[in-house]
Formats: sequence, C-alpha cells, structure tokens
Amino acid sequence: MDVSCTEAWLSLQAKNDYLTKTLKMFKDDKLIMEKPLSAEDSLLYVDGLWPNTDYSFKAAVYDGAELLTKSATVTATTMDTTSHDFTWQTFEFGGEGGSSSFYDVAIIDENDIWAVGEIYTANDKYNAAHWDGEKWELRKIKTNACGGVDYPPIKTVFAFSKNNIVFGHIDASITKYNGANFVNDCSFIKQINGSINKIWGTSSSDLYVVGNSGLIAHYDGKKWQRIESGIQINIRDIWGAKTENNKFQIIALASNGGQIPQGKKLLLIQNNTVKYLNDSELDMSLAAIWFKPERKYYIGGAGLFESYGINASWQEDKSQPLLYISGIRGQSLNDIVLCGGYGHLSHFNGLNWKHYYGKELPQISGNLNEISIKRDLIVAVGWLMNRKAIIYMGIR
Repeated sequence: MDVSCTEAWLSLQAKNDYLTKTLKMFKDDKLIMEKPLSAEDSLLYVDGLWPNTDYSFKAAVYDGAELLTKSATVTATTMDTTSHDFTWQTFEFGGEGGSSSFYDVAIIDENDIWAVGEIYTANDKYNAAHWDGEKWELRKIKTNACGGVDYPPIKTVFAFSKNNIVFGHIDASITKYNGANFVNDCSFIKQINGSINKIWGTSSSDLYVVGNSGLIAHYDGKKWQRIESGIQINIRDIWGAKTENNKFQIIALASNGGQIPQGKKLLLIQNNTVKYLNDSELDMSLAAIWFKPERKYYIGGAGLFESYGINASWQEDKSQPLLYISGIRGQSLNDIVLCGGYGHLSHFNGLNWKHYYGKELPQISGNLNEISIKRDLIVAVGWLMNRKAIIYMGIR
C-alpha cells in the first residue's frame, strides 16, 4: 500500500476463480467501489482523501449476495502537505559580451549547487556557476577541445554527490568532476553529431544521455553504447526512479516542439532497448518529465499532463496558467516544482499548486529553462531578453 496526501494505491491479489465476480472496496467500512473483478485489478486506486488523516481499507469478492472471500483490513495515514512558504533571491549574470543563459541546475546541498550554460561578460566567457553557500562564482570547465572548442557551453548537469558530477556539453563532450579535478571524456563525441540535452543515471557506471535526432546512449563505466530509439525527434528530457520490485523505471521524452516536422514520443528504456508508450493525449510541444513509478506521472510543455500508469491515458491539468513549462522535478508526491515561460514557477504541496509568477516573483521577459528541488531549497535557471542569465533561489 502506498499513499500521497489525497490518494491511496492498494495492491490486490485474487484467485483466477474470482475473475468476473463482484469486487467491493470499503473505506472506513463504507462502500466506495463496486465492479466486476478483472485481471487488471492488481492495483486499486482511491482518491478524494484528506492530508494527514488515518484511513482503513478492505476488499471483498461476492458472487451475487454470497461472500466468497475478503481481505484483512489495512490502515494508512496519508501524507501531510508541504509548505509553500519560500523566501526568494534573484541573481543575474553576463550579457555584456553576448546573450547568456543557464540551461540546467543540480543541487548537491544548500552549500553546493551547479548551474550550467553559457555566460558572456564584458571580458570573458564561462559555462558554469557554482554556489558555495554564500555566493555564486562563474566557472570555466574545459574539455581539452574535444570538439575544437576549449570551453563549449554546457547543456546539462547531473550530480550523484559533491565528488561525482557529470556535465554534458553542447558539442556532446562529457566532463566528470571527482571533487578535485575535471576529467574529460571525448570518446562519445566521435559517435554523434549534436548536443546532449539531458543526463540521468543511478551511478557513474550506469549513466544515460539523451539528445537531438533521437539520441539515447548508455555508459557502463567503461564504454558508451548507443541505444536505438527508432526516431529522429529531439529527446528533451529523461527521468528514472526505483519501482516497488527494486528495479528502475526509465522514461525519455521526445518532442520537436514547434519545429517542422513536428513529432512526439514517450520512450521506456529497458535493458538497452526502447518501447514506445501511450502519448496520444499529449500536446506536440513537450519539454519535461518527472514521475513516481506506477503512482503519478507528470509531463510539461504546452500544458501540464498527468497520468496514473506507465501506459495509461493522460489528462491535462486545466488549472495551470497558460504558460509553457520547460522543467519539472520533484522529491516526493507532495513536493513537486515546475518552471517555464515568462518566469512561470509553481510548487505542488500534495493538495494544490502555488503559482509564484506575478506575485512573489515578477513576470520576466525571458524563460526559466530548468528547476531542481532538494529538501527545503528550490533553484530555477534561465535567460532574460536583456541578454543576462538568471537564477532564482527559494528557501523554505
């Protein structure tokens, strides 16, 4: 059994003899569900619950009025909501020497944050900024000219720990930071022609990258292996999380946005192969994905879309502002953040969304490209029309 603030998921096991018989579900001894039992009823979903509240559930199978079997009563307390109360700081960088932007951010802790992109000051250019708990410092991460440029813009960053961070450059070169030194990996750049858009992994020897023209690749600690995606659509994001059976579910999101030709694809990655998932209800323009396996899936782009199963239908959340969503991340079902166009930034506490855009945070002429949340810290990064790069930091 698993719960969020307002929902519960209950595992059900029943003999095949009971299929097509009547399944009844009770909450606090009140009937809340009655339906023919099917093979798909291995996971039952209950919504309309209240946060931080005790509930009891039990199931029974009937043949007409005859009780065939019943479950033991299970109890659970729903999750409490998290606080929306964040204090915000704004930081701007570059612009004097060219249009600057941060594309991605990784939070190790409140004293160790990396933002990556391309920053052009009056006298120099940078591809990262580091927060040490007191201030941001612009940094230059070198690639030893893997692709002919010493300091190419960095498109994405993924941190396992403060001594194990992976940077993906716009020329597809990889840089790994071990806490003391930056180590370049030029082997991957020889295999592709294009940018790395996002990185995800369970360890430095189990690492995935996605990029343009359907690029998916896996690193096993020794070598890179291309994974055939079967598409030429740009893959914008990738996320993975552990399932109840202690395996990882990994999904990549592909979309060409408003570009021609248009296209979208949702790809499940298993054993270095790809399976296409249902995407029929999704918009063509998509950018971000985050999920808890078999509980809740979120996709952002031209709208926010939600699903309750890996291959289930998608529903659009019509309560969201009519602003593009570029990034979405979470640390639990009651602590999710998203960001996007014109400074759009919102937090879900398990019960409702709080929109900071135009209130605690100003509307901006620009875009927030990516966002991260860890414990009581939110960091969102992007660009402004005045050619500066921007960082928002929110502390709860």
